Amino acid sequence: MSYKPTVLIVDDSEAFAMYFSLVLSRLGFNVVPTRDGSEALTLLKVIKPDIVIIDAAIKEKNGIKAPTLVSAVEHISNVPVLITYKEKDRKAFEECAKHDHFSCLLKPVNILEFHGIIQECVTFSRNTKRRFLRTTFDKRVSITHKRIARNYYAVSLSEGGIFVRSVKPLPIGAKAEVLIKLKDGKPIRLKGVVIYQKNVYTDVFKVVSGMAIEFKDLTARHLKMLRDYIVDLLVGDIIEEQKDIFRIDSAGIKKQS
Repeated sequence: MSYKPTVLIVDDSEAFAMYFSLVLSRLGFNVVPTRDGSEALTLLKVIKPDIVIIDAAIKEKNGIKAPTLVSAVEHISNVPVLITYKEKDRKAFEECAKHDHFSCLLKPVNILEFHGIIQECVTFSRNTKRRFLRTTFDKRVSITHKRIARNYYAVSLSEGGIFVRSVKPLPIGAKAEVLIKLKDGKPIRLKGVVIYQKNVYTDVFKVVSGMAIEFKDLTARHLKMLRDYIVDLLVGDIIEEQKDIFRIDSAGIKKQS
């Protein structure tokens, strides 16, 4: 069965927990949200998440503040910890920061920065790190092979490639051109090679039957267009509803100090 990492979110903002969980699901995670440190410690006794995301300013309950929870996670499960904080909560963040092994993320969250942290500390299927930003993707695309174009429905899209549903996928090594219509209807044509295929009667507990196409020879312009489109798919609708959950920085990934 394909492995989906699990994220434990500890945040007493219902809006943040809801929308961040939605984006994590789009990124391919199982998500377990909880509102306080006491509940989190109980959950850590029965599950082993791949990463724990803790709001530095969670309200105290049963004497458990964020710094105490960070320490407990280190001792109980020894998994990566990501501390989120708002600028106004920097003092609370600095209390958490007295611990050695953690990453930090400023709210509103920059999705590219978050992805950079995930690349470093979370392992996905086949014991691999995820190099490219990706999202679930249920749009129709056109794939041309040997001058014959056919329409397929996609399952996922990343900066590195696309997986599409197909009863009879193209053979591994087949060259193809993928046409994707971006949000504004503008088409982008990307060259690629089939690197993986799944048929109906094998690996029935994994992904749906289809093929993975790895993009090749992307220009800087195409890579930017693709990344901007994926970022919009991940958080564009959420930013329209809740501007204090995510942000998109034109400068790209920024390190927090």
